[in-house]
This record gives sequence, C-alpha cells and structure tokens, in this order.
Amino acid sequence: MLSLKDQEQFPSESEVIEYKLKFNEKCKREIAAFLNGKHIAYIYLGIDDDLHVEHLFSDIERHRIEEKLSHWLSSGIFYPSPIGLVKVKLDNDIFCIEVSAGKSKPYFLDGRAYVRNGSESVKASSEKVTKMIFNQKLDTFDISESPIQKLEFDTIKDIFRKQKLDYKPKALGFFLVEDKYTNAAFLLSDQNSFSVKVAIFDGRTVDKFKDRREFVGSLPKQIDEVLMYVDLNNQLSAEITGKGQREEKRSYPSIAIREAFVNAVVHRSYFSKSPIQIEIFDDRLTIMSPGPLPGGMELKAILGGQTLPRNPQIVKTLHKLKYIEDYGTGIRRIISNYEDENVHPMFDTQEDFVKVTLPNLNYKDKTSDIEIDNSELGELDISNNWYQIVEYLRTHSYITRPVVEVLLDVKDTQANKNLKDMVDSKILKKIGSGPSTRYVFIRKPSN
Repeated sequence: MLSLKDQEQFPSESEVIEYKLKFNEKCKREIAAFLNGKHIAYIYLGIDDDLHVEHLFSDIERHRIEEKLSHWLSSGIFYPSPIGLVKVKLDNDIFCIEVSAGKSKPYFLDGRAYVRNGSESVKASSEKVTKMIFNQKLDTFDISESPIQKLEFDTIKDIFRKQKLDYKPKALGFFLVEDKYTNAAFLLSDQNSFSVKVAIFDGRTVDKFKDRREFVGSLPKQIDEVLMYVDLNNQLSAEITGKGQREEKRSYPSIAIREAFVNAVVHRSYFSKSPIQIEIFDDRLTIMSPGPLPGGMELKAILGGQTLPRNPQIVKTLHKLKYIEDYGTGIRRIISNYEDENVHPMFDTQEDFVKVTLPNLNYKDKTSDIEIDNSELGELDISNNWYQIVEYLRTHSYITRPVVEVLLDVKDTQANKNLKDMVDSKILKKIGSGPSTRYVFIRKPSN
C-alpha cells in the first residue's frame, strides 16, 4: 500500500493500481474490474494523472465515502455480492480503497463484467466471461463444499433405480478431493432446503389466495411434485364446434410449464436463498427464479438458443435423468407452444430475478362493459391506428403493447403512446402492470 513517503516514485497505473482525483461513479467500474482480477488491488484517491497528491481527505470526507461505498456494495448493482472484498483504508495517509480478487467470478456491474487491461478497466468479452465461469473450479456453487455434510440420498437413489441407471455419486460430482460433499450433493440430497413456493390466486391480483404450497427436498423430487401440483390446477376447457369431436385445450401448454420451471431450477442462482416462486392467476402463470441471467448473457442471446450453465453439475445429473435436454432448446420450446395462439409468453430479466409469464389460453376477459359489433365500429370517430386496435379487439378479449407494435408496424414508444392516448380517451382500460399489462375495450369515445 502506497503512502506519502512514496510520492516521489509512485508506480504507474497497472492491473492492481488505479489513481483517481475524486471519488465518483467511475470508481464502480474499477472495483468491478479488480474483483475479476487475480490479486489485491488499490484505488488511490486524491492523486492526479501526473501522479501528484492533490488532495488529502479529512476524516469526515473519508467516512462519507465509506458510507457511499457501503451503499453501492449492498444495493445489488454488483453481482455476486462483493461485500467483504472491498474495504476502505481509513488509517492510510493517502486515502485508498482495497479490492480483493473475488472467488465467485465473474462479478458483474449493472449486468456487465469488466476486467483490467493493463491500466484500463474494460468490458470483458463474452469469451472472457465464459472462461472465468469455467475457471471457477471449486468456487462455483454446485462444486464447492456443502455447509451440511450429513446428507442422505434415498430419493435420488430411487430415481436412478427406477430408470435402471447406475448410481455413481463420485461421477455426479458429489465429492471434493477431501471426500467432503459438494453443494451439488446437497441440492440433490433429501436435506436440500432450497424451496419452491407455489401460490394460486383468485382473480388477476394477489389480493385473495385460493391455495399455496411450498416444496423442498431433492431437486428431482421438487420438479416432480411441483409439476404434478401445477398440472392439477391447469384446467381443461372443452369447446363444442361443428366437428364431430369437441376441442379440448389446457389453460397452459404442459410442455411450456415444464420447460420454464425446469429452466428455473437448473439456472437459478443458489447464492441467493430466495425460493423459486410460481404464481397462478386467472389470466396468467408466472415463474420467477432468483438471480440474473448467467454469465451476463442478454435475453436476445437466450431467445436465440445460446446457453451458459450456471450450475454445470446439476445440469449434468438432471440431463442424465432425462429431466432436461442439454442443448439450450428450452426457451424455444416454450415459444413454439404458443406459436399458433393470439397470446405469447413474456420474459423479464432483471438484476435480481428472471421471470417467465405464460398467458392462459382459455382466459376470457370479463371486464369489457359492452360487446363490440360492426355497426359500433363504423361509428367510432378515431384515427386509423386506433381503429385497427379496436378492430383487433372485436375478435380478441384484450391487446398488449407487443401486439400493437406488430399490428401498426411501429416501435414500442409509438405503441405505448397510442395505448396511453386511448386509455386517456376512455376507449381502453389498462389492466395489470409490467409484463402482464393488458388493454381491453370499454366503450366508444365521446364526440
């Protein structure tokens, strides 16, 4: 650590040294890059580009910076949490921030990973991110040491037996070199405490519960029990048509539910203690898993079929037991099951969670005050864009912003403006929020 006595020969900036005249937002990037490094690194404050000490921070200034830094570290902008790895050195004559290289690489700042390239902090390439993930070795959650070593495996053994497969715990990554159980063993053991919570609501809001359950235990057991419970609440609707047989349709495609839920189990962050949450409303089913997309990947890449396993040992075991296909096809299967429908799945990726929303294929919106008929459509004194939206609503119970984009061939901002203006004009009514937002026709506009 440098001090004032070294100022005549301060070393240049490097992979472990950064100089800043002021403490500001730019320090976040340097911290993120140092976390992804190999050694302890330092950010020295009050030093200019010519390596001159321009400012010595008072005790009050130091404590203010310490409080600000503490807020950054606990706010969730860094993932995984770097708390304990970043420290303010209050006792050094030159005020500095000490950053220890993390063991849970890659670390992300606002969804982006940074690395040190000589004296600069730069965005890590996708190849670099992938390499960091696979170089974690024992620092990856599912192959690190389990906090509980007294484990039983009756459930997983029974599944292997029923599928006529050899149960080989070492091959499944259950042990470290020291013959201690890994977290992969813990997650597949009967003692696994990571849970799945399922709630069924009456209506489209969380105001009234119909039922709720919590599932624990070995991951395959959770998958089987949750899917069975959800299936019991996946209603079958029959419609009499002109054909010889009635047409039957589940509220949600079983394949879509299975793929979305198994993906949540496999790719969730187990560094978070939060449960996977499944919520079933009258009009939608949502599955929310803790943690962002793995490896800093973007939703567009996931939808395109790219995959990066966050828990490779769990993937390996569940693939062997035929719970998953290890080819990144799950999301595409979810989408394809809604291909011929008027509604489609929605995906929401945030810093703290990934959420999949499956629309209810049998849901009939009951909020419209009146039916829309052709004569009424002819009386509407509205723009062509609005007319197209109302025309669509003549044969559909509701409309969403993505549908408006396609219908009018406009961008999301223009689609939102049309919908907002129609709501303000009391032509449409907005229902729900976020990814579940829908718009229904309520009455014709006043002249």
